[in-house]
Amino acid sequence: MAAPTKSQLLGDPQSNQSTPSISRATTPLNNSSRPTHDSSGHLLPAILCLHGGGSNATVFKIQSRRLIWNLQGQFRFVFAQASIEGTPGFGMLPVFASCAPFYRWVERRFKMGESEVEETPEDEIRGLDENLVRVMEENGGVKSFVGVMGFSQGARLVPGLLLRQRIEERDKLGGSIYKFKFGIMIGGPYPPIAVHSRVKVEDYELLKTVPTVHAWGRDDHVIEGCKRLREACDGDECFQMAFEGGHHMPLKDDEARDLCDLIMAAWYAGGGKFGVGANNENY
Repeated sequence: MAAPTKSQLLGDPQSNQSTPSISRATTPLNNSSRPTHDSSGHLLPAILCLHGGGSNATVFKIQSRRLIWNLQGQFRFVFAQASIEGTPGFGMLPVFASCAPFYRWVERRFKMGESEVEETPEDEIRGLDENLVRVMEENGGVKSFVGVMGFSQGARLVPGLLLRQRIEERDKLGGSIYKFKFGIMIGGPYPPIAVHSRVKVEDYELLKTVPTVHAWGRDDHVIEGCKRLREACDGDECFQMAFEGGHHMPLKDDEARDLCDLIMAAWYAGGGKFGVGANNENY
């Protein structure tokens, strides 16, 4: 399934069609990091953040706090929330019990080794696009989003979005509504979650043309899948690191800074330029 146009998702102001609704859950309003503008008053470029399965935007924002602390002068971190309510995911209880309810990006619970391509029903893809485009439009517009970052199930959705964007740029007149320049995958095992109806394993070669960052805990129970996903993206601008611990975000400040350095490397590799953040830091 191709990514829909903005007017299809948000409603054409010149038509009598109403704006499509998200059927299950919507992204919370307070979903962006601060500051939102640089020292000149220009909107900072944004990274779309996708939480893990059985989690939510609030949890992922808490988990990503060390990245935000280091990069909030360079990027806006905007946290989308999946629309499929489900059971708590790995590591949610008891720490994040008060953050319930929890959500998933896709209904299916994929098991590593089942296949090389994880297909997604078209109605789920449509709902996913409605959700993501809406949150981007409410936070500066789709074109202001230069990167996409995910953890666990969200990290598997990242290459799915990047791959569809590259397929549409290759095959579709006018390209893709999404304009991501790089992707960040943390604790995400292979294969990507497909959001295009015609994805083939051979298409994974296109992922090697996108700057990507891959990170995982040395004791992560899905580490082999994480390494395989990195291999699928292993082009000239593929950056990786391992950190202490299991299936979680980096917990040490120095490891978080190392990950931030890789994110900046991917940003520059994707055409990002130096600038001055709201706190007058160069980036």
